[in-house]
Amino acid sequence: MYLRRHFFLPLAMSVMVSLISCNRNFQFSVLEVKPLDRDINLKAIARIKQLIPHDTFSFLIFSDTQVAYDELESFVAHVNSTYTMDSIAFLVHGGDFTDYGANFEYNLYYDDVRKLKFPVVGCIGNHDMLSNGRTIFKKLFGPENFSFNYGDYRFIVFNSNSREVRFDGSLPNLSWLQQEINSSAENNTIYLSHVAPMTTDFDPALKNDFTKILASNKKSRLSIHGHTHNYVLEEPYTDGVQYLTVPTLQKRQYVKVTISPKDMQIQQKFY
Repeated sequence: MYLRRHFFLPLAMSVMVSLISCNRNFQFSVLEVKPLDRDINLKAIARIKQLIPHDTFSFLIFSDTQVAYDELESFVAHVNSTYTMDSIAFLVHGGDFTDYGANFEYNLYYDDVRKLKFPVVGCIGNHDMLSNGRTIFKKLFGPENFSFNYGDYRFIVFNSNSREVRFDGSLPNLSWLQQEINSSAENNTIYLSHVAPMTTDFDPALKNDFTKILASNKKSRLSIHGHTHNYVLEEPYTDGVQYLTVPTLQKRQYVKVTISPKDMQIQQKFY
């Protein structure tokens, strides 16, 4: 008994110390909803509003960072050391912050990106809707559908993960999207959502209406997506709208978009 007690106590204490030291990553339940922050998209947009807009500006896009923990840490260091506040304005994330929609996965993401010097805005991915992921996203990031402005550009961000609601016609919310377009006073529109209409995870019953809404908006400049983990830039419907799919960060790739009054440059980047 003496030996057991003296063996167990040091072991128990070491376990407790390890749990305390990694408290941010420890999850007591798979249904836990305890993000490390609140409304980080709204906070990032508030920072973007404080920027002085330029006619020529750049922003970075990265996506599908689930399980890419080492790559994300390296990406944050790369961005901070490579870019200045004069060279890029902000970053956007194409969704799938998590693999299982777990609280600790969201917190791992947040722990890295909060070290970035630049504002970061992200859309919800299909994996982020698993388990309690959708509830956690709304607490940590804020609304699923929202928009923000930078100069003469309106960025419309929305949930397009149709399969996660069994193609019930609710995602993407086309009436909300049309209202956002109609209310825009800016002369240019960029869209951001995780699932592109070219994939089988986009509601087939909404696909035609969705693409028509984007094509009928003469202000449409680019539709940004993640999900397929590969870099693709295309005009699949020959309607004047370019669709950009951003690769997973696991490939140590991201995209830089530079916009000027004359054109838009889209560059696949490696780090």
